[in-house]
Amino acid sequence: MSMHASTNTSINAFTYPLTVQLHHTDAYGIIFFANQFKFCHDAFQAFLDHVGLPLPPRRELVTVMLVIVHVEGDYKVPVHVGDRLRIEVRVHAIGTTSLQMDYRIFNQHGAQVGGARTVHVSIDTATSGKVEVPQAYRVAFAPYVVHVS
Repeated sequence: MSMHASTNTSINAFTYPLTVQLHHTDAYGIIFFANQFKFCHDAFQAFLDHVGLPLPPRRELVTVMLVIVHVEGDYKVPVHVGDRLRIEVRVHAIGTTSLQMDYRIFNQHGAQVGGARTVHVSIDTATSGKVEVPQAYRVAFAPYVVHVS
């Protein structure tokens, strides 16, 4: 599975490929709704690796981390076992202490099958209090930002 900054999809997108497996579906033979969020989180984690900011194996190894505080998703077309998906990841906006990520999900036919948005807050790992989004994230995410607030 290769992940890359896209050159043939929408501008400012990191792309993450995924093939839908049997365990991703429900009794009706379509993707179970919560799995779309799992796919997006997998894509986010791959995005972090891609920009050089991989998730640490343990919280105590970092002083600041991004935690998800809000998610929303749209389901446009049924997704089935064997579908080859492409998830486009973008940074919608970076604020003082939070950022929003956008995910657009396409199938092997190029149809958009779904999408999601996550809001992440930057916290101090010792106190769990909000802190400014670190400069390292701002710099690494810059090529993928759609809007800056």
